Formats: sequence, C-alpha cells, structure tokens
Amino acid sequence: MMPRTLLTTLLAAFLTVPAFGQSGGTGLDASVLGASGALNAAQKTSISSYAARSVEAIKTGTDQKTIDDARTALIKPSRDPGATSAFRKGYAGILVTELGPVAKGSDLRRAVVAMQVLRFTRNSDAIDVIVECATPSVEADPGKRISAGTLLIDAFEDLEANNTYFDQTARKLRDAAVAETDWMALQQKLNALAAAARKKELPAENARNLRKAQAEALAEIARKSKGSASVDDRMRAVQRVLVGLRNDLLVMPQADRSQLAKTLAPALSELLVAAAAQWDAAHASKDTTAAYGSVVNSCEVVLRLIDRGERPSAYASTKPDGDSRVLAAAWESGDRAKFDAEAKRWAGIVSAAPYR
Repeated sequence: MMPRTLLTTLLAAFLTVPAFGQSGGTGLDASVLGASGALNAAQKTSISSYAARSVEAIKTGTDQKTIDDARTALIKPSRDPGATSAFRKGYAGILVTELGPVAKGSDLRRAVVAMQVLRFTRNSDAIDVIVECATPSVEADPGKRISAGTLLIDAFEDLEANNTYFDQTARKLRDAAVAETDWMALQQKLNALAAAARKKELPAENARNLRKAQAEALAEIARKSKGSASVDDRMRAVQRVLVGLRNDLLVMPQADRSQLAKTLAPALSELLVAAAAQWDAAHASKDTTAAYGSVVNSCEVVLRLIDRGERPSAYASTKPDGDSRVLAAAWESGDRAKFDAEAKRWAGIVSAAPYR
C-alpha cells in the first residue's frame, strides 16, 4: 500500500478533468448527437467507430498524454450542447461495454480514467459501474473506492435517471458505507448520499430517502464502533460529514428535518456512546483527541438544532448563556463523568417522544 499522502495526491491528479468549451467538434454527425429515440444500427456503428481509437488508448496506451487526450475525446460527445438524452443513453451503453471492465480492472490509473468517462454520460447504467467500484465487497482497492466515491459526489447533479433509481442507489451506498473500512472512502460515500439529496428538482421523497440512508449508515457505523475500546479511524470521516450535514439541516424545511430526526438523532446519540467507549484511546494523542472532539461537538450542535424544533417548549426559558455546549467542553477537558452524564441525558431524550 502506498503512503496515504501520496495516494491522495495521485488521486487528485487522476480525478482532474480538463475543462471543455461549449462548441461541438466531436467528430460525430449532428443527426447522431441529436437522436430523438433509440439509436439504430448505423448510428451505433458511427459511435463505435468514433470511440474505438480512444477506448483502445485508455485500455493499452503507455503515454499519459495519449490517455488524457482519449479521455477528453470520449467525454466531449456527452457534453456537447447538441447531445440528447437518447444519444447519451445509447452512447453510455457502448462505453459501459468497452470501459466497464477497465473501470473494474486492477490498473488504478486506467480505471479512474474509465470512470471519469462513464460519469459524464449522465446515465444510470454507467453510474452503476462507479457504484460497484465504490463497494468494498466488490472492489478491494481502497484507492479505487476513494476515487469512485469522489466521482459520485458530482455525478448525481446532472444524472438522468428515474426516481426509483435514486432510492435503489441510496440503499447501495448505505450498505457500501457500512461495510467500508477506509475512512477516506467512507467519507466520500457518505458525502455522495448528501450530494444526491441536494440534486435540483429531485422529488422531496427521494431526497428524504437519501438523507435517511446517510443517517442509517451513521447509526450502523456507531453501533459497530461502540463495541471496541480502540480508536476507530472512521471517526475521521464522520467528523467531516457531520459538518456538511449540519449545514444542510440549517436550510432544510422543518417537516423534512423532523422526519429525518427520528433516524438521525438516535444515530448521533450512538456516536457519543462510541466516543465514550474509546475515551482513553482517543485521548492518547493530540490528533485523535481533536478528531473525536470534532465528532462530539458536531453531534451536540446537531442534536440541539434538531431538538429545538422537536421540543421547543424545553427551550422556552433557555438563556443565551445557558445554551453553552456541555459535551464538547467535557471532552476537551477530559471530564469523563460530566461527558457520560450529558450523553446519558441525550440518550434519554432521543429514546422518547417525539423521536420514537
């Protein structure tokens, strides 16, 4: 395994896709790009001929510029202003057949390039390949799982898929997140769920299901983690994900926030239990103390944010200086008794109405 800093540097380079202009110049006839229905045999042949050389370069090329140019050539048709959904669907079918095996192959550099090409087709079959590459039970290489998750964060923004697909993908990513052992790959998958939920024009019910899947993953991660007294590196992912989640909650309609609370609040309480279980190990070094402290702080902030909406009467007489955080301060000062008492108080709150 290469050092993590080198791995992340390489992945950042691999995942950088060159900017494209809005002009055409793909080499494909406008009648193919503008197809209004399923592609006919002649159109498929035209596409295959166009893609053949670039596909081969990605599969076997040894010069990086040649591979990068091939990636650019294959992405251009999907991003052409004249390309229709019908074209992209047919184009994706050809690319999945040709580049799917490359994406799932053992060469990380070629796999990332193949996934980049598939991502820009905006097609669910192509995205499914990337989801598989992000799944630990399918893909053993954490580097590929990290890069796949990173691509998924952006892929949902312009994905052309039916509503059912988003629910199915939510479950797949939830399960993949729960099974993930690499904290960077976990972070990307949890963030991909959040990104999908923020997709413009996505029906509210689908967005709620994606949010619920993210909360379910956090709950299961906490449940598994709290049985160990050792430091859990996954907390490094959780600390970053919770910051984004808090920001999303701030702009979420109260009705959606209330529905999510029933899954999210117990998950946050369980994360506090996990932090308590790993108290000694997490306080053994400055870095882990800070990572866990960030998780504790975010859990407390989000729990307060949620609870004010769910039980407003409990905060009616709260003074500004009475709203100071207890858990974060207790963690930082090493006051175990105070931390445990406050975590227990929150556990009691989220185990009762209106959370149950």
